This record gives sequence, C-alpha cells and structure tokens, in this order.
Amino acid sequence: MDSVKFSNMFPGSVFLAGTPEYTATTTSYFAAFETELKPTCVVRPSSAQELGKVIKHVEDSNVKVAIKGGGHTAWAGSANIDGGVLIDLQNFKGVDLDRATGVVSIGAGERWGDVYQTLEKEGLTVAGGRVSKVGVRGISYFSEQVGFVCDTVTSFEVVLGTGEVVKASNQHNEDLFVALKGGNNNFGIITKIEIPTFAQGPMWGGAVYYDASPWSSIVDLIYDFAASPDKSGAVIAARFHSPVMAGCVVNLYSNKVSDVSPTLKNMTSIQPPLLSTIREDSHYGFAQEQANFSQDGARQLFFTTSFKLSKDVMLKSAQLWEDAVKDLKDIAGFVLSLVFQPVTKQTLTESKQRGGNALGLSPEDGPFMVLLLNSVHSLATDDERVV
Repeated sequence: MDSVKFSNMFPGSVFLAGTPEYTATTTSYFAAFETELKPTCVVRPSSAQELGKVIKHVEDSNVKVAIKGGGHTAWAGSANIDGGVLIDLQNFKGVDLDRATGVVSIGAGERWGDVYQTLEKEGLTVAGGRVSKVGVRGISYFSEQVGFVCDTVTSFEVVLGTGEVVKASNQHNEDLFVALKGGNNNFGIITKIEIPTFAQGPMWGGAVYYDASPWSSIVDLIYDFAASPDKSGAVIAARFHSPVMAGCVVNLYSNKVSDVSPTLKNMTSIQPPLLSTIREDSHYGFAQEQANFSQDGARQLFFTTSFKLSKDVMLKSAQLWEDAVKDLKDIAGFVLSLVFQPVTKQTLTESKQRGGNALGLSPEDGPFMVLLLNSVHSLATDDERVV
C-alpha cells in the first residue's frame, strides 16, 4: 500500500514515522514489548464512518491491521504491528450522560479514570474497570452486584470488517451483541458503548501490606469471601517481590462505608501491617491507586489461569512462586507478583440474569479463582530468562 496516497485519502488522520503523532501512539503502551514494533503508519480516525472507510480500504488493499484502544495488553502484537497499519482509537472520546435514562455513552478511546471523574460530578458511577488508566473494559469493584463489566453494556457501536457501522443490542444484531460481551476482538471494532449508571457516594477500602508470614491466614479469609461473598465488597490478594519490598498485599473495597462486612475488616488486622491505605475515597480515587501499582512502558508481562476454589492450590501456587523468585531475583529491576482474584457464584448469577455473555460461564462454575502472574524486569537481555 502506498502510504503517501493513503495519507492523502484521509487528510489529518494518517501519520507516518517521524511525526509527533506517530511517535506518541507507538511509544505509549503498558508494556515495552509493544513499543518495539514499527507500523508503516498510524491512523487516528475521528468518527465511526471514517473508520469504516479506512477498514474498507485496507481490506481491499490486503493490508494487515492492528487496533489500539487502551494499549494495556502486554504481549507484542496485541495492539501494534510491524509493517502494517495501526489504527489508534484515541479520538473516540466522549462521556455523554442521558439524565432521563441514566445511561452513559462512552467512546472507545476513553479511560476509566476520566469516565469516573465525569460521572462523580453527578453522584454517579458505572461498573467499570478497577484501574483508572486502562481502556473501557474489565472486571469491576461492583461485580458482586452486576456481573462482569461486559454484562452491563446495553449497546455497542461497531465497525465491521466490511466497513459497515452497526449497532449491537438486545434489539439489533442480537448474536453480535452477545458475541461482543466477552468474545474477544475478532467480530469488529467497537467505537462506543452504552452502559447504565447508578448512584454511588464515597467507598471504603484500600491496600493493606504485610510481610509474608500471614499468607495462610489471608488464604483462609479469601476463601471465606469467595465461598460466601459480600454483595457490596470486592477483594484482591497478592504475594509480591520487588527490589525494595516483599510480602503480601490485600486490596479491599466496599461500596457501603457504614456497613463494611466483618470478612473484609478482618483482612485489615491479621497482624500489624507494614503499611495500610484503608480509607474512605471515591471510585476514581481507588482506581487511581490501582493504576499506581504499575508503570507504563516497562518490560512487563502477565499471564492468567483459573481454578476451582481451593486453599491447597492457592498455597501450592505461592510455594512455586517463591521458588521462581529465588531463581530470578538477581535480575535487574525484577518484580514478580502472584495475584488472586475470586469470581463468586454471586457474580456469575448476576451475569446470567443480565442475559449472559460469550464467556461460557454459569453460576455452577463458581466460585473459582483467577490467578494472575505479573513480571517486570529492566533489560532486554533478560527477556528469555524471565519468560
């Protein structure tokens, strides 16, 4: 494909190597691995219609394409490409609240932090992701109440591979609507979502840091939460190693400041903590705290698996993690986290009641645990050793 001709077809939207826009798009990723890919050009469409024309042209030209939304997936090639066209959705902005229905329309180029800040002015929020700087998708602090984030979406605006712009909802393109809820990214390019808001004031929560000694007690409490969930609460627990600190951290959240469950409160006082940020704060404030746990542009990867709720598996996983830390801790800038996130029957029941999704999960599959392994290191020469 002739990049100059392509640029002339979409004036002001196509950027070649060496331009500030190209550099800004190709260097702003969660993981350094993505920044090492070099697309032929970057396209920043400003409307679904323009994006449709871009897709039609690259399809007719048999050119490979990558799509960048939030750029938060770590592996190279997930949202960038070598030698093809990179479509950057950053111009798809907008957080537009319909006060009559309480439904908010969110552009696919938004970040959850901006969405939360906008809605907080109205005393509202949505069941969005837990990290402020990621794109509009994810698991929520409110999953016990509403299921997964995708379950709460009432409609998608989508650009298909043909370039056609369509709406997917319970009334339009119903099969596509279900497929887009947890079905990954091969059905089209989402440019806008509509999602219901709800009233939310201050929340209770934060992070409690311990040394490694109370891990078995933390496992007991996480197990209890997953087996008998608190509908207003959420919890994430992790073992972590870094060059400056190592131990356990428990992230706790409740949307009821005056009625925090005993299970959550017990996790704050297993023993005197090394550090605690437990407080009352806004939804945005807690999402911003989560964002501060990681640095964009680092050589970082994450991997996930899941298993039926089991204390033995949690404890054994931590033992294997400790062995890995011993083998790798001499690596420059090495950080390794083992994160446990419970998915309860309550979450799966709420998901089903909202029409279900493409994840293939039912209430009978719960409770289960999502395990995430997150590594960070400084030097490319250590890539093979870490991976």
